[in-house]
Amino acid sequence: MYGRYEIPFEYSDETIALSITEDGDFFRYTRQISGGESVQKTLLTTGNAIVTINPIEPVNLPKPVTHYLEIEFPPVLIEPEGKKIVYLMFPIEIGVIVFGNRKMEAVDIFSFCPQKYSLYGPSGGGVITKYYASDIFSSPPESDRYCNGVLRLEIHNKTTEWANICRTVLDGYSMKIYYGPYVSMLAHMKILTPTTAETEFVRNPAASEFQKAVEVYHTLNIPSINRTFLMEWGY
Repeated sequence: MYGRYEIPFEYSDETIALSITEDGDFFRYTRQISGGESVQKTLLTTGNAIVTINPIEPVNLPKPVTHYLEIEFPPVLIEPEGKKIVYLMFPIEIGVIVFGNRKMEAVDIFSFCPQKYSLYGPSGGGVITKYYASDIFSSPPESDRYCNGVLRLEIHNKTTEWANICRTVLDGYSMKIYYGPYVSMLAHMKILTPTTAETEFVRNPAASEFQKAVEVYHTLNIPSINRTFLMEWGY
């Protein structure tokens, strides 16, 4: 399903059917998930438009109320000034993105994963997060590239004490998603104090065979983005 298509186009497998068909001067977009919802939209564009289908930042569904992704995992202890790599799973959202006249638009966003929100921090000042519970792995686990991806997280404990970690919170504005044999992101997490940590995405793929996904948040045209997120309410 992932890839770049000229319109009109059709794609189908055992779980989903996607198409953009020509209807006079219009194009009709249809998405039908097996046993699930059906979506139809009309596009006013030309036959020169290009469609890209790829995983996008998993913070849009069910509604775009946050741009933070929180992943909770079984607690791990990291030694003082230690640096280790762990692997976590994250949920996938799939974007159908149309490029016309050098501009892009996400025509449709859907997911095969359950959606859940949480609150990171105090009720009076914390942030709403898209929440996902993951196991923790020492190597990239098997995953369903249409449902969940693999986050390679390098944890660096910069303190002189042991740190107990059971969550990471990442900012969707700076997510870098790649897809190939599986969907992948790379990030760093620096433990700064007993209660604070800093997270940041890495702009590199897990391997050369991975392809960069289109970043939907670029459509928001935000002039300046802080690439790090300070976890100030614990980890």
